[in-house]
Amino acid sequence: MKYIKGLDTLRAFAVLFVIVEHWWIPMDITPTNKNIVYWIQGLIPDGGFGVVLFFVLSGFLITTILLDAVQKGEQNKLKIIRNFIIRRALRIFPVYYATIIILICLGYPYLKDNLVWFLLYVSNMQVFKTQTWNDFSHTWSLAVEEQFYLIWPWLIVFVKEKYLKFVFWGAIFIGLFTVIYTIKIQQNGVGFVLMPSCMQAFGIGGLYAYLNKNGNTKYFLRFIMVACPVALIIHFYWAFVDNGESYACFFLLVDSIISIWLIHMVIHNKSERMRKYFLENPALNKIGQVSYGIYLFHYSFEFVYKKLISAMFKHNLPLETTLLDWKNSYFIRLGLLFIVSIISFQFFEKPILKLKKYFNY
Repeated sequence: MKYIKGLDTLRAFAVLFVIVEHWWIPMDITPTNKNIVYWIQGLIPDGGFGVVLFFVLSGFLITTILLDAVQKGEQNKLKIIRNFIIRRALRIFPVYYATIIILICLGYPYLKDNLVWFLLYVSNMQVFKTQTWNDFSHTWSLAVEEQFYLIWPWLIVFVKEKYLKFVFWGAIFIGLFTVIYTIKIQQNGVGFVLMPSCMQAFGIGGLYAYLNKNGNTKYFLRFIMVACPVALIIHFYWAFVDNGESYACFFLLVDSIISIWLIHMVIHNKSERMRKYFLENPALNKIGQVSYGIYLFHYSFEFVYKKLISAMFKHNLPLETTLLDWKNSYFIRLGLLFIVSIISFQFFEKPILKLKKYFNY
């Protein structure tokens, strides 16, 4: 499909929301700024929204890519699936496994003793099983994506086009049923980490891709234009009033509706000023381009930073203490995270991605 720079801008915001969720912002909660912090927490979308936006984007883009491949007349459907999986593996696996190796060598906690969960991309199942988060559990969403990639291509490629809409609606309802069943009936508060639960986000993205491809978005958009304002009200109600208690069951659906509206607005943007100064902003596009690395590295980055500073300044205790102070180090770590992600993309990921040319659809 045609490259749309604005979608990289959406990726940039998605990963920034995740960083704010996990790193917070460099300010303490005091009696004088308590209200300010309260409003910041409520108004900035959390990491959960960022992850859902990534899921909906994946559903949209992957469905579009696969529909393009089928409609171009490729007769060998197994070849489409094979090439898709290889291309995804080239994008995801090398830097992921390299990160795990480096972190193990640095003695990153938890990773070595639970390695099999991360090597097999089933860390989401570990979170679901233990109902706890760990030092590398942010990879649950990467595991969900990988499990999705193993199922979705078969449905898009082999189901006849006229029946595909039932696949998308089925995915949405499977997601809703799974998350309600696991959280409400099984009383597992992290039921949303399972791939079937997340199918509602992928399904909404896929449905929009299918309708957009066929120029048949009229009724879907009417629904979205009504549902999105309602979803925004619910989203911010949960953020400010409900404290997220109802969020666990329905945040995937609510945030998916908001996400698909954002994707639609980006794709069909008609404002030249919006495109020039925001959607195609070079800084945001670059962050979006390297967002996979940023997401992968950010959770363990404080550990690596502390290791590095302690090794470099162990004989200068005042400087070491200053550089390790959480607030002092926040923007240093943030800048280094972006730099490392860009270097990783340019010199490690990008050369590997060039191999994709051997597996075109």
